[in-house]
Amino acid sequence: MDRKRRRGFTLVELLVVIGIIALLVGILLPALSKARESANTVKCESNLRTIGQGLAQYLVDYSGFYPACYYYVGQTWNPGVSNSELPGQAISGYIHWSSFLYGRRDLVGTQGIFQSTFGWEAFQCPTINEGGLAPSDTYAANLDNGQVNDPADIANSPAGAAVDYQAPRLAYTANEAIMGRNKFSLFFQGANRTYQFVRASAVAHSASTILVTEFNQDWHIVSATSDDGSGTFVCKSHRPVSGFMQLGGLGTPSALDLALAGNLGTIGNLIRVQKKDIVGDPTINNLPIGQANTSLYWVGRNHGSRSLVNGWDMRTTNFLYCDGHVENKNLADTLTPWEWGDQVYSLNPGSDIIVPR
Repeated sequence: MDRKRRRGFTLVELLVVIGIIALLVGILLPALSKARESANTVKCESNLRTIGQGLAQYLVDYSGFYPACYYYVGQTWNPGVSNSELPGQAISGYIHWSSFLYGRRDLVGTQGIFQSTFGWEAFQCPTINEGGLAPSDTYAANLDNGQVNDPADIANSPAGAAVDYQAPRLAYTANEAIMGRNKFSLFFQGANRTYQFVRASAVAHSASTILVTEFNQDWHIVSATSDDGSGTFVCKSHRPVSGFMQLGGLGTPSALDLALAGNLGTIGNLIRVQKKDIVGDPTINNLPIGQANTSLYWVGRNHGSRSLVNGWDMRTTNFLYCDGHVENKNLADTLTPWEWGDQVYSLNPGSDIIVPR
C-alpha cells in the first residue's frame, strides 16, 4: 500500500507566514512602546506624589517651612553680616533636600547611604536614563559618560571631594521660588539678595504653583562651569529651577543665579520667563552647555513621542504642585497661565525686585 508523502511548507508559504509575522510585529511594537511609556509616566507621577507626601511630612516636622534646596555640610551663617557664611565650596559635600526625606539621610556620617541607589527609587523616573542625574560629586561608578566630579570641590578639600548628600540618581528638581539656595548671608558667593526659608502658608494659589518637576535627562544641559576657573562643566543636579530670570543678565550663565540680581548690584531685576525667551528644543546641538539664560532649560520633556510644532518640543513632563497634586503637561503650559509663583518667595525681600511683563 502506498503511503502518502508528507508535504512540507513551500518557500512561498514560508515567505507569506514571515510577512504576516513581520506585519503583526510592526503593528504591535508601537502599541507596546506606547503602553510602556504610558506606564513609565504613571510610575513617574506616583514617585512625585510620594515626594509630595514626604515634603508634607517635612512641613509638619519643621513648623510649616519648606527646606532649602541645598546647603553645604558644616555650613554656618550669620544673616546680615558680610562674608560670614562658610564654607565657600561644598568641600565636605552638600546636603540636598532629597536627603531630608525618608529617614533623615541628611545626618552627617552616613555617606555610605549615598553610594548606592538602593532605597532611592522614589527619586527616579523610569523614562530617564539610569533613572535620573548624578550629584555634582559622587562615587566613580555613578558618573555618566563624560562627567567628572567638581574640580573646585576637589581642589579645596585636602581629602578630595566628598560624596554629596543627595539621592544618587535624581530625576526631580525643586522650584527655586519656593525652595531657595544656600545663600543666607549678604554677599556670600556674590549674593546681592539673601535666601530665606518659605512658609507653606505664604504661597498664594498653592494648587497652581509648581513645587517639584522633572529634570532634562541630558546632564550636559543641567550643567555649569566649575568654580575653579578650569572651564570644566559639572552636573548641577542639586540646583533648583526657576520661572524667573535676570533682566540685565540675559544670554549669560550668571543669569541663572537669581541672588545676583537686585538693587545692590549692577545686574538688573527679575522678570518672568516667557515662551519666546527659550528655544523649543533644548538639546546640546542647539543650546551650548552652560549658556542658558534661564534654568527652565533644565526642565525635562521626557514623556510621549518626540514631535516638534514650530520648533517646540511637544513632549510632556510631570509637575508636583504645592497642594500635593500632580499634572502631566508641556513646559509651555506652565508659562501661560503662570505657574511658577506669584513672586520669588525664597528671596528676601521678594516681590519688590520682580518686573512685570
